[in-house]
Amino acid sequence: MRLQIINMLSCKELCACDLLEGLSISQSTLSHHMKVLQDCGLVSARKAGTWMHYSINRETISKLQVLIDEITQKNAENKGGYQMTNKLKVLFLCTGNSCRSQMAEGWAKALKSDVIEAYSAGIEKHGLNPNAVKVMKEAGVDISGHYSKLLSELSGITFDYVVTVCGHANENCPIFPGKTRKVHVGFDDPPKLAQESKTDEEALNHYRRVRDEIKDFINTLPDALSLKN
Repeated sequence: MRLQIINMLSCKELCACDLLEGLSISQSTLSHHMKVLQDCGLVSARKAGTWMHYSINRETISKLQVLIDEITQKNAENKGGYQMTNKLKVLFLCTGNSCRSQMAEGWAKALKSDVIEAYSAGIEKHGLNPNAVKVMKEAGVDISGHYSKLLSELSGITFDYVVTVCGHANENCPIFPGKTRKVHVGFDDPPKLAQESKTDEEALNHYRRVRDEIKDFINTLPDALSLKN
């Protein structure tokens, strides 16, 4: 139930009334779960009128992900299995971490999880694009649990490669310390292209084309990264 709540809050702040409707549970049950999530720092709350409004504490979520990665790596080393240190840590970066970088992260996790530890972030935060989620789901990849994040939220991770997938991110990409190498592979901006569309289906076709182009690029990894370096 708490995982469902986190998933519902992953895109935006929600009123308690929205959570009650979406989960079909009682007010007392929701209050119990929200107290647990608040006590461990995963969820924040504010009162507006007669209702409480809840949102994810993204800083805590990011720190938790880093901790999980560290624990997973240590367990793999202790068991003598495949070590996560053998995987390339790759960050896909775009302006708002809304569409193209989210697609790239989704494809990398779906197709290259054996060799790549994939992340995505933005120069800004524009929120997860619902059309990106829709067309990725059509292709069998679920990115609905992703959320838009800034580079600063991944500050505890040292990346092997940063792949900028739009011109603005490439021009404004910060300097990364140490071994991190930057690669630019630009893709068209689906939301911008969709603005001229006359129908929803025509708009989605722009997302589908870019989705497939990103998939083709991900299929060339990791070899293509060293060739572009």
